[in-house]
Amino acid sequence: MNPPCLKLQNLCRTFETPQGPRNVLTGLNLDVYSGDRIVLFGPSGCGKTTLLHLMAFLDSPSRGDIFFQGHLTREWDETKRCDLRAKEIGMVFQQFHLLPHHSVLDNVLLRMRYLPQDAEIPVPAQHLLEEMGLGDRASQSARLLSGGEKQRLCIARAMLLQPSLFLADEPTGNLDAENADRIRSLFTNVSTRGAATVIATHDERWFDFATRVFRFDQGQIVEESP
Repeated sequence: MNPPCLKLQNLCRTFETPQGPRNVLTGLNLDVYSGDRIVLFGPSGCGKTTLLHLMAFLDSPSRGDIFFQGHLTREWDETKRCDLRAKEIGMVFQQFHLLPHHSVLDNVLLRMRYLPQDAEIPVPAQHLLEEMGLGDRASQSARLLSGGEKQRLCIARAMLLQPSLFLADEPTGNLDAENADRIRSLFTNVSTRGAATVIATHDERWFDFATRVFRFDQGQIVEESP
């Protein structure tokens, strides 16, 4: 078996609160391989978003180590972390983080602002929009999209550079059943490109998508049958 693209080793994350330290993650271990479709399952407040932020290098663990493609990441400076996020990680947040008064196409191309001007785009942005069912909305202002359309736009933006790790935080949490089914279908298509996909959710309907399911339990995760 090939080595994991992402390895979490004895990961802990503690937050200081007025009531004292709050241990959100306690000695968590996880290996993520290319092509994985992992579902992190649990209720709000269990640590799903915290874990995704650590996986995306938007936060640092209180203790423990993260390895990306075999490299120990705590030795990296912030410039290296930002460069990795730009090139290798696609993330769909609970909040869309769109530029509402810019066009749909401009919002997809926003990912390019963190790369050199001569950087190549593996998949044309317009092609991605068509794949997401937004091809005829490219010139439209993003603020005019529905909730489901905004979610699909976020997926297109995250996939623009063909990331090796694709992370999504409650991607269907605010969608109706029809749009939620469509998003799950799109994520299945995303996974066929070879990226490791990690979904944080409280929605059991994602189990059919998963190759591996982990349930949060007191700051750790326990693997279950999908």
